[in-house]
Amino acid sequence: MDCNDARNLLQACADGEVGAADSVRLERHLEDCEPCVESLRNLQALRAAARHGAQYHRAPADLRARIVAALPGDAALPAADDDSAAAPAPSMPEGWRRWFTWPPAINAAMALVTAVAVGLGLQQFALRESPADATADAVVASHVRGLMSNRAIDVASSDQHTVKPWFNGRIDYAPEVRDLAAAGFPLQGGRLDYVDGHRVAVLVYRRDAHPIDVFVIPGDNAGRLENGGGELVRQGYPLQRWTAHGMHYWAVTDASAATLRAFVQAWRNAEGAEP
Repeated sequence: MDCNDARNLLQACADGEVGAADSVRLERHLEDCEPCVESLRNLQALRAAARHGAQYHRAPADLRARIVAALPGDAALPAADDDSAAAPAPSMPEGWRRWFTWPPAINAAMALVTAVAVGLGLQQFALRESPADATADAVVASHVRGLMSNRAIDVASSDQHTVKPWFNGRIDYAPEVRDLAAAGFPLQGGRLDYVDGHRVAVLVYRRDAHPIDVFVIPGDNAGRLENGGGELVRQGYPLQRWTAHGMHYWAVTDASAATLRAFVQAWRNAEGAEP
């Protein structure tokens, strides 16, 4: 894949809509192409900006009043009465034609109202996904790419004191790395990935043949976590999310939800036990 092919997929990648085969090809290209990585980061930032902070503008009430006042008096349908079933229907062609022969000012006002209504509808449609939903989609997409490619791990080691220093200089924070081998979740290593346009640390653990990715995301770069976290399911993959020490944690796996709950419990049990 060259840059021209990659550019055709970057927008879909930013929206989490790249197919499995294209996702692997694009991931390999992004490993060695910083301009395309920067373009993807800009698209993700634009997507986030469009979804957050948009203001809602309601059409003024006096605009509707002016339009209603300008409507032809005989354009409305007559009210039905008790004898309407027996009486012949009134002739309507002339009244209906008046709906299409309004003065230009009225037509322009109606067009404005229509445009405002459509714009507000599209805005609400775009904003329907919460920041946490967007982050969840990005986390699952990263996990799937790791499953399908040979880039699930950048630094392979079961030693937390090897994995943690590897991130020095690659990101601007130090992720906490815990040894959970005694709980049945041995550390496999770590990698860098992009979530919401930011470089983040991903720790890779394993239970049997199933990898468990833990995304460590600082500050507000992980969306709003309602009630501090919880369980989610995206595309059939269970996720767990929680916050601790100013960091947001997202864990995802292709194993069962029960396995992931056990992992998160093991992580929390290790609180304060690491040297």
